[in-house]
Amino acid sequence: MSVKTTKVIVCRSCGKVMKDPSDFASGDLAHELCSNCTDEFGVQKRYSQIVKETKEFLIKQLSISDIEAEKMAKENVAKMPIWAHRQEELLAKKKIIITDVGSTTTKALLLTRKDNKFIHTDVQYSPTTVEKPFEDVNIGVFKAIQKLEKATDISLLAIDSIESSLKFKDEVLYLSTSSAGGGLQILVIGLTMFDSASSGKRTAYGAGGVILDTFAIDDKRSSLEQMQAMGILHPDIILMAGGVNGGAVSSILRLGEILQLANPKPKFGEKDEIPLVFAGNEAAQTFIAGLFQKKFDLYIVPNIRPTLEEENLQPAREKIHKLFMENVMEQAPGYAKLKACVADDIIPTPTGVIRALQLVSESLEENIMAVDIGGATTDVFSNIMGDYFRTVSANYGMSYSISNVLKDSGKENLKKWLPENFDLNYALNYIGNKMLYPTFVPQNPHQLTIEHAIAREAISMSKQQHMQMNFNTKQVGFLDKLKSTRDDLEKITEAFYIEKALEAKKFHMHDINILIGSGGVPAHTENAQQALAIIYDGFRPEGITEIWKDRHFISPHLGKLSAIDETLASEILTKDCYDKIGICIRPMNKKWKDNLAVMDLEIDGETSQIKTGEVHYFSNDEGKDRAISIILHKGFFLNSETRNFKFSSDLPIFIDTCRELDFDKENNAMQLYELKDDPAPLENDYLGFTRKKTIKSGVQKHLVELPYEGTILAEIDDEVAADTVVGENLFDPPRVYVISLFDKTYLRLNPENIEESLRIKEGQEVKYGQRIAEIGRKTFIEELQFQHYYFDSPVRGRVEKINFDSGTIIMREIQDYSNKPKTINVAKKLNVKPKHMISYLKKGLNDFVYAGDLLASKIIDVGDSKHPMFVSAPTTGSITDIDREKGTVTIQYDRQPYRRTAGVTGKVVKKKIGHSVTIAYDGNTLYGIIGFGSESWGKLKYIDSPDQLSLCSSE
Repeated sequence: MSVKTTKVIVCRSCGKVMKDPSDFASGDLAHELCSNCTDEFGVQKRYSQIVKETKEFLIKQLSISDIEAEKMAKENVAKMPIWAHRQEELLAKKKIIITDVGSTTTKALLLTRKDNKFIHTDVQYSPTTVEKPFEDVNIGVFKAIQKLEKATDISLLAIDSIESSLKFKDEVLYLSTSSAGGGLQILVIGLTMFDSASSGKRTAYGAGGVILDTFAIDDKRSSLEQMQAMGILHPDIILMAGGVNGGAVSSILRLGEILQLANPKPKFGEKDEIPLVFAGNEAAQTFIAGLFQKKFDLYIVPNIRPTLEEENLQPAREKIHKLFMENVMEQAPGYAKLKACVADDIIPTPTGVIRALQLVSESLEENIMAVDIGGATTDVFSNIMGDYFRTVSANYGMSYSISNVLKDSGKENLKKWLPENFDLNYALNYIGNKMLYPTFVPQNPHQLTIEHAIAREAISMSKQQHMQMNFNTKQVGFLDKLKSTRDDLEKITEAFYIEKALEAKKFHMHDINILIGSGGVPAHTENAQQALAIIYDGFRPEGITEIWKDRHFISPHLGKLSAIDETLASEILTKDCYDKIGICIRPMNKKWKDNLAVMDLEIDGETSQIKTGEVHYFSNDEGKDRAISIILHKGFFLNSETRNFKFSSDLPIFIDTCRELDFDKENNAMQLYELKDDPAPLENDYLGFTRKKTIKSGVQKHLVELPYEGTILAEIDDEVAADTVVGENLFDPPRVYVISLFDKTYLRLNPENIEESLRIKEGQEVKYGQRIAEIGRKTFIEELQFQHYYFDSPVRGRVEKINFDSGTIIMREIQDYSNKPKTINVAKKLNVKPKHMISYLKKGLNDFVYAGDLLASKIIDVGDSKHPMFVSAPTTGSITDIDREKGTVTIQYDRQPYRRTAGVTGKVVKKKIGHSVTIAYDGNTLYGIIGFGSESWGKLKYIDSPDQLSLCSSE
């Protein structure tokens, strides 16, 4: 039965009356826009999108010409309330201010009207003020606008405007985008890394998220390690997936238990509950609701992996995006006040970038890829054949994440971007220090060269992630190859597929016409050649590709402006936002041999033959338009259409005919870096940069916490030493077991007879092997056939919940493990000879098993059907012995408890039973930058210089 609203609601854009959920954007009854006026994320469609859709509708319904349909469409759309209002408002304004409130920097763009047309006037920057002591984004916006006023001598703010309360002059139109607070940070949980966790990552990336961490049962971390990792994260949203519809639910609940015990806290303290989106096995929804509804702000959406072969990412993406807009962005300090100042909705920064790319791609009818490399993340965007995509490589950046780029790329890949004889140790030392001091600016050509090398690797790895997360790759089949001609381009270049609904679109890297680089590194190179080389080397395009760089990174601003005036936004994008810095030509070939003729090149009448293994850079300092002709030799390609190319351009031409990039050849051709003398010692550049550390002295407090509920061994007023054990977890977190009785068809249980057949009740403690269910009424024939009509508990635990409709029992393990060995006669239970037992074992020597885990199984014949026989582990521990002569398996719990020591000498002043103690001590605290290794204690030694390290003993 459909749900209808009780009052009439009109779409804010087109005026449509919205009644049913399907009328509303994303099916959300609280949305102000209808489904026709919004895209898949619930964000308002651009003007041109609505015009295009209206035009197509008119052509189909009225059978009119394309020109006539477009004219009618524009007239109809112009009459829509929101577009009519925006045009009226724009005509009444003389100045437009657009801000992007970033996680670290607020950028303010000013447009002013001149000769009845808006022009780009200035851009100013100010630190974003979300952290203490400010905690109000409006302050950073105010200061950036003040800088605009000072630089342009134009009055923008009202007389009574103050830092915490923005007010603009009547002639100013104010718009904004925002990623304050670090953007959308998501914690992803899936059942397995390869399947549901991978689908979860694609969902998070597609929603514009930064993934903090991904957890799964096979992520090679213990439950304790997972819990500790979850506990220190501060996600905006948690996405939990796992299991195909109708599959097992126990492993999903296990991960849920770990998450609940970890109890991660939200990024901003005002909100008590983190939004959690569950997009897993539908059969687990009831259990998940019971587990999380009091702990998290829970939302349940359709499974992102309903079958092993099928993905359904869109519903979860839409929900995450909606939660981000409603909850996360709203939580940035002062955001509500900023929202009240803008003339139109604030959109996330990545959405602004994507809209800017759409404008450029559609106006030029080109396929585009772009990269924004920042301090902590590298974003890759693409707009290919009308479809747009974005991924965030959260651990690849130029300051906070610079060491992670080195870790994932490796030293050898870093070396290939450094000139010959460059001191690698100097480079490694610089990277480590840049991570510690992220605002440090390169002081010499050597340091600039290192940063450019890191940028190349960050772009390369981020591009690889982007391609893997968004596109499928397919190899050309044997029959396809037979059909192909000998020099078919398909044989030598990888194909990527965009798959949406029933449509599949294919493209290759040589179909990418424009590459755009933005961020601090490409923006602040010493010359255009360095920026071109960084973008080219990072992307490694094929064919003929134009390289652009974003001059001031104002693409999100103009993406937002496109919601008001697309034509104006498009003009400023192409004229003032991007610098075109070169054309890269990289031919493709199947068999690369030395000294082969690749192409005949002619530039303004000057001809040359380019051979394999060469790198050339044809500068154009005068910026004149030049006629360029290329004739390819046999076996070489630039695209799939032709071998002869003629075009004109005023851009420099870069040609690379090396199979593998040769950086020394590139450096020589483009004169990228001239490193004559060795650099001064690195520490000299940091002398005035490092802050003097303060030491806190006197009575202080030290909190010692257990990762999950355990035993606190200390009492208030106890005197403790550093090595005193104050708390311990004897065992891993207790496991949750889901027993599905209806799945065991031999029991003949159903909703009608289950209640009378159960031998247990909620809250009861159940022993291993205790009878859980038994059918009382059996026929005489069934008695003779020894049919099993009972089920015994595979674990010792407490009954948490019984669901009679689904036939499921949830039990929580009771952890009273004995250190004594427990021997199970597996051969006897399976009714096989001892020497044959090994054939039925599912576990091996030294394997760690939990109570209830499957030890062995066998299929037996009962009448005309086959039934399984199981032997489960009666206790938790390691398999210490497998006796083939007796047919037995021995299990013994031999794990050591997890213990926490005081770490300091002092007195216990506070105790939280089962969780933590607070210790008061008299001492000194030195606040550092970063720490390595685990918590420890002992004697500290002070040294004046690194030379004295050898004087320190190992004591």
